Amino acid sequence: MRRPRQAPLVVALDMEAEGLSGEIPPCISNLTSLVSIHLPNNTLSGHIPPELGRLSRLRYLNLSFNTLTGSIPFTFGVLHNLSSLDLGGNGLSGVIPPLLGSSPALEHISLSDNFLDGEIPLSLANSSSLRYLSLDNNSIEGAIPASLFNSSTITEIHLWHNNLSGAIPPFTMFPSKLTDLDLSQNSLSEVVPSSVANLSSLTLLDLSHNQLQGPIPDLGKLAGLQILGLSYNSLSGIVPPSIYNMSSLNYLTLASNSLGGTLPSDMGITLPNLQTLSMANNHFVGDIPASLQNASSMIYIHMANNSLTGVVPSFSSMKILEYVMLYSNHLEAGDWTFFSSLANCTQLLKLNVGENNLSGDLPANSIANLLKSLTALTLRSNNISGTIPLEIGNLSSLSMLYLDTNLFMGPIPFTLGQLHNLVQLSLSKNKFSGEIPPSIGDLHQLEELYLQENRLSGSIPESLASCQNLVALNLSCNILGGSISGHVLGSLNQLSWLLDLSHNQLAMSLPLEIGSLINLGSLNISHNNITGIIPSTLGNCV
Repeated sequence: MRRPRQAPLVVALDMEAEGLSGEIPPCISNLTSLVSIHLPNNTLSGHIPPELGRLSRLRYLNLSFNTLTGSIPFTFGVLHNLSSLDLGGNGLSGVIPPLLGSSPALEHISLSDNFLDGEIPLSLANSSSLRYLSLDNNSIEGAIPASLFNSSTITEIHLWHNNLSGAIPPFTMFPSKLTDLDLSQNSLSEVVPSSVANLSSLTLLDLSHNQLQGPIPDLGKLAGLQILGLSYNSLSGIVPPSIYNMSSLNYLTLASNSLGGTLPSDMGITLPNLQTLSMANNHFVGDIPASLQNASSMIYIHMANNSLTGVVPSFSSMKILEYVMLYSNHLEAGDWTFFSSLANCTQLLKLNVGENNLSGDLPANSIANLLKSLTALTLRSNNISGTIPLEIGNLSSLSMLYLDTNLFMGPIPFTLGQLHNLVQLSLSKNKFSGEIPPSIGDLHQLEELYLQENRLSGSIPESLASCQNLVALNLSCNILGGSISGHVLGSLNQLSWLLDLSHNQLAMSLPLEIGSLINLGSLNISHNNITGIIPSTLGNCV
């Protein structure tokens, strides 16, 4: 007799992004021949069934990017054939099972983007087969086990955004296969171990946002390093010259430390591949190297709040530059070549060179040649003079414009009314004269308007009533006259931070509509020629 045909064995479940919902049925554990379960990018919910720990042949389990909750089953620690486990992007909580790293086949673990706590299990740190570990974005605490950093197999360690503390353990396993080490956004302290310089295969080293102290070790042996993040620590001293010679670097962040010294004049030649350079909030002195122009792939420059001097260099070769932050230094404009060179930066979004020593008039056509992609322009707290070109109205993407605390004069350009995306406008503490242009009323997205301490005259334009998103309005210390319009005050009922009309020549009595400003935190109308009684409606503004 012919034997009955046996049902085929199920060895794999592969249903990525199939819209699955509900809980994972425990009866899956009855499929004892399963080798692979691949169910990411669904909306599976509830707890992970501990019965999955019975699948002794299971090598691969991926339940990432669902909405699973509860703890990781401790039974996963006895899956001795498990090679890859990915539970990232869920809502799992509790501790990592203490035996999770005991599988001799384990190579890949990703538990990132959950709510896990407790310490890194020793079984995981001592794994002799682990190659990839990602515990990012959890609440894991305690010290990093020293054995994790001395594995002969591991290539990537991602532990950013946890609550890890204590010193970074020294590295003693050489040659190491480690290529990626991300310990950022923790509470690690003491010094950067000098032994990190012997991890010759490293391409990524991110230790930013910790509490590390002392000097930066010489990293000259890390010839292939592409990403170096050391920002937001308490590192001090001079940056080792070897860092400026790591030609593979495309990302260098040293911001918010206590580092000092000068920048090498050939910095742009020795670091030609830089895309991100962040050195803000330190004690660097001297010039910004003109050679930086050689780094033609630069996207982001942040060197603010140092003591840098000299002329701002040209950016003409940085065609994909998006952010330039050089504020709070002692930089000079020279002949303003740097400003004109920005016309070549066709993707520029934000420029902030405020709080420097820039002086002189803006060169002809410099504003006209800026890109319409620009969303934020800050030239505040310099000594810039002359008038603001009418072409300012062409920067149609601007949402923030700060030109305050300079020596600008003449009328406020009526073309500012064309900047329909403007949210913040500050022209205060200059020498502007004439009337406030009625076109300001066309800025319907405007939330903050600062025109104080100028020489503005005439009346407050009725069109200001159209700026109904204003939360702060300061027109103080001018020579504005006329009456305070009830229509304007009644329309600006979103004012909550500030209304300051003091030190002008406003006349007549306060309109009843002032009582509509029920959210207002600060009101100053002193030093005017206001007469009459205080409206009882003012009592509504509490």
